[in-house]
Amino acid sequence: MMLDADCTTDETILIPDGFTLDGNSNTITAVDPPAGHFVGAVVQNDGTEAHVKNLIISSDSLTNVCDAGANRLRGIMFEGASGSIIHNAVVNINQGASGCQEGNAIEVRNAPFDGTHPDTQTVEISHNKLTDWQKTGIVANGDVDVNIHHNYVGASATQLNLAANSIQLGFGATGSVTHNNVEGNQWKGTSFFAASAVLVFAAEGEVSKNNISGNSDVGIFLVADNVTVYNNRVFDIGDDHPNSCCDIGVGNFGSDNVITNNKVRGFEEPYDGVSGGKNKVIPGPQPGNVFF
Repeated sequence: MMLDADCTTDETILIPDGFTLDGNSNTITAVDPPAGHFVGAVVQNDGTEAHVKNLIISSDSLTNVCDAGANRLRGIMFEGASGSIIHNAVVNINQGASGCQEGNAIEVRNAPFDGTHPDTQTVEISHNKLTDWQKTGIVANGDVDVNIHHNYVGASATQLNLAANSIQLGFGATGSVTHNNVEGNQWKGTSFFAASAVLVFAAEGEVSKNNISGNSDVGIFLVADNVTVYNNRVFDIGDDHPNSCCDIGVGNFGSDNVITNNKVRGFEEPYDGVSGGKNKVIPGPQPGNVFF
């Protein structure tokens, strides 16, 4: 499947089983239908294998209505499928000033979500540029094994309205998050939540060699066990919002995690729950690393 020109859609575009959607550097823009509002993913698999490449996905002034389940807003979603999502741009997947828990640029999910692995799906997510999303830039949940590498993930467009995470491994997912350039997030509301650049929640894997910048409540947030975190640059840049709950570079709130050789700068608390390892606190500016 190759996209020949820019187009708009008011419903999900399905990728047949085993096919590759090649955007050919063209744009699919999600718009509200004449009656109702846009629901679900802009692009989604329709079988157990799919691939998406060279595609630009955007949205235009979507109505701010909260949806649940399959109707949540996403840019690209794989559910119960293996494959690859590479060399795409997903921009502006949001509903304006919305607190709805949706608006993920890329989402990969597969039941069950309890940490068991009866039918693991494997997905590569690489060389994508994700900006101005709502809730999460890249999220992988459930029985999936993901390789998330060499992506640029910008910050949420709606940090005044919800607690966002740029990259999330959650609910039994396994995999690696490596060589990404990630902007962090702050939760700017008044309730006690935290936003992050990288969140690992009840999942296992590796977080390494990432360039994390921007301004985060927590740069790398571990609410998980058996995770290896090494050789990351976690730099806090800019002013903290007065409502921010915390200012932590690497927060370890799990057990049996290996955290070493990381460099943290600019956070009030560089490391929380971290002992041992050759981790450093950097007092001054350091040259950036180019991963692309």
